[in-house]
Amino acid sequence: MIRRAALGLSVAMMALPAAAQDQIVVPFWHSLTNQGEEVINTLVTRFEEANPTIDIDPIYVGNYNDMIVRLQAAVVSGDVPTLVQLEITRYGLFADAGALELLDDRLAADPAIMEDLRPFALEASLYLGQSYVLPFNSSTPVMYYNRDLFGAAGLDPDSPPATWEQLLQTAEALTVRDGDSTSQWGVAAPPQWVRWAMSNQAGGGWMDGATNEIQMGQADTARAYQFAADWVNVHNVAQLDGAIDEDVGRQSFVSGNTGIMFGSTGSLGTISRDTEFDLGVAALPCEIHCAAPIGGAALGIMAGADEAQKDAAWDFLRFVMTPDSNSVMFTVTGYMPILNSTPEHPDAAAYLAERPEYRVAVDQLDVAFARARPPAMPEIRALEPAVWEAIVLEQATAEEALADFADEMAELMAAHQ
Repeated sequence: MIRRAALGLSVAMMALPAAAQDQIVVPFWHSLTNQGEEVINTLVTRFEEANPTIDIDPIYVGNYNDMIVRLQAAVVSGDVPTLVQLEITRYGLFADAGALELLDDRLAADPAIMEDLRPFALEASLYLGQSYVLPFNSSTPVMYYNRDLFGAAGLDPDSPPATWEQLLQTAEALTVRDGDSTSQWGVAAPPQWVRWAMSNQAGGGWMDGATNEIQMGQADTARAYQFAADWVNVHNVAQLDGAIDEDVGRQSFVSGNTGIMFGSTGSLGTISRDTEFDLGVAALPCEIHCAAPIGGAALGIMAGADEAQKDAAWDFLRFVMTPDSNSVMFTVTGYMPILNSTPEHPDAAAYLAERPEYRVAVDQLDVAFARARPPAMPEIRALEPAVWEAIVLEQATAEEALADFADEMAELMAAHQ
């Protein structure tokens, strides 16, 4: 791969052979670090070995929020990268503005990609019925639990709670109190995307993923939020600090002071390394129905890039959307298989045999759903924690707070029309 410093560029170019000068360079902005960045580098190396005239140039530009800010500025200036990684609920901002290349024609000419995509991945690739991105690193939330604490509380570690009612009963059994103080919490309050999952499971939601119809003000959505807030204020099985700051709840679980926590499948490896107890992994408990939102990010091609660069970026996307490539992402990071054929790939199959806890997450993909991704979603997601905090602090009921928030969401949506 060619990585040129800014100084001495003309001299370096003179020294390069003609074939190298004819390479198509594809700037690739991404937000992955550690094992995720390792996967990107591995895939880029393999692709370039098979495509010596294309130079994929991975550039880390910060987390998902940083990416939005950087890319908005790049669109305004006209100096855009060719390939970008965008969080799965935030890419609609750029699709709606025409900044992302529409992929429908390319996919129509290469239907095998769409035929192998799992239903959740196919749904997540569409913005109002059209394809602008392809999933790259996909995850869902799962339930992590401390099998040692289950045993100490007389609970069966092989039978984790499968419903909301069972979850509350289990959390109460796991909570250890001494008068007014609590030395062990039953459950950590749900992070944002699990609140989204619970809203969907209750029959409501945040917003319809296909139509962008606002669901936040529905009674079923309020019921889900109130149920979770009551863990803190009514049942005293979850700590208030952890409800306000997700990192507090995670640390309490990792240190062995909380029995149950909800987190990403993409964090399984890290959590396994950070915990000294027997770690259990289970699907999200269900209510009216089971549902798990898709997290992670997707890859898109910027419409303002050079045509030759866009063609080269598409060749890389086609390479990424293969079982060989997807199995690398799955086995190195724990992000989920996005292709139907990936779990049968020899590397992925061997990994699942060695790490059966990942089978829980793979099986849960059958109830996975893509969250809405309108242009206003980055703002909506940024505002929701304050709404949740008001409910947990009992400044408003869930019904009151979410009704007001639904109105605010409508104003944000209208501002982007």
